[in-house]
Amino acid sequence: MKKILSSIVKTLKKTLSSGEQKKYEKAFDICTQEAMNGDSDAQFNLGHMYYNGEGIEQDKQKAVYWFTKAAEQGESYAQNNLGNMYYNGEGIEQNKQKAVYWYTKAAEQGISSAQYNLGFMYNNGEGIEQDKQKAVYWYTKAAEQDLINAQYNLALMYDEGDGVERDIQKAIELYAKSAELGQSDAQYNLAVIYDEGDGVEQDKQKAIYWYTKAAEQGNPEAQYNLAVMHKYCEGIEQDRQKALYWYTKVAEQGNPNAQYNLAVMYDEGDGIEQDKQRAVYWYTKAAEQDNPDAQNNLGFIYGHGEGVEPDNQKSVYWYTKAAEQGLSNAQFNLALMYSGDHGIEQDKQKALYWYAKSAKQGNSNAQYNLAVMYDEGDGIEQDKQRAVYWYTKAAEQDNPGAQNNLGFMYDNGEGIEQDKQKAVYWFTKAAEQGASEAQFNLAIRYHKGEGVTPDNQKAIYWFTQAAEQGYLDAQFHLALMYYYGEGIKIDKEKAAFWFIKASEQDYPDAQSILAYMYCNGDGVEMDKKKAEYWFTKAAGRSCLDAQLSLANMYKYGDGIEQDKYKAFYWYEKSAKQGNPNAQYNLAVMYDEGDGIEQDKQKAVYWYTKAAEQGDLYAQYNLAAIYDEGEGIEQDKQKALYWYTEAAEQGCSQAQYNLGNRYYSGEGIEQDKQKAVYWFTKAAEQDNPYAQNNLGFMYDNGEGIEQDKQKAVYWYTKAAEQGDSDAQHNLGFMYDNGGGIEQDKQKAVYWYAKAAEQDNPGAQYNLAVMYNNGEGIEQDKQKAVYWYTKAAEQGHSNAQNNLGFMYDNGGGIEQDKQKAVYWYTKAAEQGDLYAQYNLAAIYDEGEGIEQDKQKALYWYTEAAEQGCSQAQYNLGNRYYSGEGIEQDKQKAVYWYTKAAEQNDPEAQYKLGIMYDKGDGVAQDKSLAKEYFKQSCDQRFEAACEELKK
Repeated sequence: MKKILSSIVKTLKKTLSSGEQKKYEKAFDICTQEAMNGDSDAQFNLGHMYYNGEGIEQDKQKAVYWFTKAAEQGESYAQNNLGNMYYNGEGIEQNKQKAVYWYTKAAEQGISSAQYNLGFMYNNGEGIEQDKQKAVYWYTKAAEQDLINAQYNLALMYDEGDGVERDIQKAIELYAKSAELGQSDAQYNLAVIYDEGDGVEQDKQKAIYWYTKAAEQGNPEAQYNLAVMHKYCEGIEQDRQKALYWYTKVAEQGNPNAQYNLAVMYDEGDGIEQDKQRAVYWYTKAAEQDNPDAQNNLGFIYGHGEGVEPDNQKSVYWYTKAAEQGLSNAQFNLALMYSGDHGIEQDKQKALYWYAKSAKQGNSNAQYNLAVMYDEGDGIEQDKQRAVYWYTKAAEQDNPGAQNNLGFMYDNGEGIEQDKQKAVYWFTKAAEQGASEAQFNLAIRYHKGEGVTPDNQKAIYWFTQAAEQGYLDAQFHLALMYYYGEGIKIDKEKAAFWFIKASEQDYPDAQSILAYMYCNGDGVEMDKKKAEYWFTKAAGRSCLDAQLSLANMYKYGDGIEQDKYKAFYWYEKSAKQGNPNAQYNLAVMYDEGDGIEQDKQKAVYWYTKAAEQGDLYAQYNLAAIYDEGEGIEQDKQKALYWYTEAAEQGCSQAQYNLGNRYYSGEGIEQDKQKAVYWFTKAAEQDNPYAQNNLGFMYDNGEGIEQDKQKAVYWYTKAAEQGDSDAQHNLGFMYDNGGGIEQDKQKAVYWYAKAAEQDNPGAQYNLAVMYNNGEGIEQDKQKAVYWYTKAAEQGHSNAQNNLGFMYDNGGGIEQDKQKAVYWYTKAAEQGDLYAQYNLAAIYDEGEGIEQDKQKALYWYTEAAEQGCSQAQYNLGNRYYSGEGIEQDKQKAVYWYTKAAEQNDPEAQYKLGIMYDKGDGVAQDKSLAKEYFKQSCDQRFEAACEELKK
């Protein structure tokens, strides 16, 4: 910065300018006498002596008197000095017009200082009408006499084109003359010209030379600029010590900018040992002179307690001082103080006010924060359009946060019409500046193809950029892409690397997946302890999946010590947060009393919670509990409801059970067609029980048109899955050629498969096949073996047949006691053949004690079930009164029952009784009919009766 000289030059003759006091006193006496005699030089010198108090007491009025006397005689120096006294009002009332008058008198006589002073007055319009041209004229006159101040002021006028056409070369020439004569302002201005290359080739070395000259004379502006050049290496090797030296010089003179810069050096330890207290000292000096940057920094220092005790009130004070001067950074900082918890009362309105002030000055951070307040409705009514406006302002200044948020606004159409491409544009701008959130957002857009062509390679690039900056979501997504091979080759090791990075920052989803990887040795060496560690970390952060997985590890002792209590603890944690799988497992523990006291009520509670969230296993188990009434009141309707819910979600067991309900009509109206529907649903999911039942329904034409081939198909499906009932049924189909070509060997094969699974029906049929040698070589012993297996399971036919084999010694040593044992087992189950056989053994007393009463009992049991032979024998007992009171009418009753089943002997007996009227009214015609029926069956005695 250049400046104009603003002082009048004083000049005095040097005739009596020195000497001791006695010489002054002697000179005064001589001068007084000569002055009174009218000598102008003496008058001038006497005036000078009165002015300076040399040899006499100072008296400025008398100085004016004698200067006037000399001036009126044309003494040029007296005229100039008299002009000075009128100009300054010294010894006489100030009168600038008279000052001009006397300066003119002296100037016209060639007094350079008067010429300069007259030029100064014309330049400033003091005591005379301003006239720049006359100012130039008189400055030139004085400058030609090498008056340095005149040279300087004239140079300044040529420099600025002030009263003369601008001529920088002339200005430089005059600055140089004045500078070389030691005029510090000229030296400074000449340095500025070389510094800025104004009208001359820029020359930092010459600038430094003249700044130094002026600085050494104490020119504060030169000292300041010289400090700047030393600090910032402008035309000179950087020298922070010299910068510090010159800043200190100027600062000590009270220059606030120098004080500020000196404070910055102490604050940052720049070229000097860091000293926060010295920094505070100089910041305060500058701040007290209203340097806004110092005030702002001082606000920061008090706010953070650097070199001083933290004092938020002082922080606000200094920020306010700087803010009121319009410093945008201070306005921003002050807004920050009001917007949050900074030791002062929060005031969103003031925060908004100062953000707006700073924002309007173009402070991008303030614009961004102001936008956020409008965006969120924080301290002001929400206004998305204003938010977009300020985000845009900040974004255009490359504020990455604003660019990212503006991208978000375009992406979602908030406050502005949705534009996915512009969203990508702004995300890209922010991402290229290293804004990790924007890099993540941009990666998502490339990954999903939103506003840009899908490009997983670019997605990976931007995920990586954000991830390397520690952005959690980016680390997690990048790990997922490596894990699943999205847009890149699967790389489980890199996936693990990024999952670890995210996990170390407590990202629960990453911790959960990382734990899974350690649990299964997926991309990392299997390590159950690490799995437990990371599951625990994630679980502690309320990650439901981690809580569930950790509970599973403890429940099953998966690589860690089994701990049902901890399993219960984590299941409950997860369940209470609504995880349906955890709710289901917790219900199971209560249901089974596994690691906790059994509690069916709580089991129902948690099954219900999980079921209501659609967990089909919980729905199925809840249905089963209601179905069976375990620990809760049985409720077939609720059972049906939950079976249906689970079935509709594809639970094959529920579909199977629902099919059974519709088949049997249990808790619901019987509907065989719906039974077929649900059995089919379950069968198509390879539920073997449903496949078997569906086969059965096709086999018997129940709820659907009979189709033996489809029956065979579904029996086969179930049989191949090892369902013993289906194997038995399939064996039966091959045995009898139902829906498929008869094949006794395949029948044996499937009977054997089922028999080996302890299917009693198959064991029985297999025994029959061995007994009869059908589809396999006859083997009575194996028949006995399989009859026994089936009999031991309560199969009545097998028990009867086994009794028969013991009775007759077929394939095993005859044993009437065992025969009775097995006949009894079967008879007690209502097997009419066993009842008859048992009655016969008791009747005849073969191998056991004869017992007519027991014989009668079992004949009756068998007869009532329709066994014709038992009915006939029972008729004989009542006819003869053997073991029972004779009762011919009952004899007729049972003979009739047997006859109706075409028993020839019973028909014959009835013929006899009707022929003779024995126990019944005689009826020859009916007798003949019975004889005929018996004879038709070739019963000889009946035929003989017909011949009579």
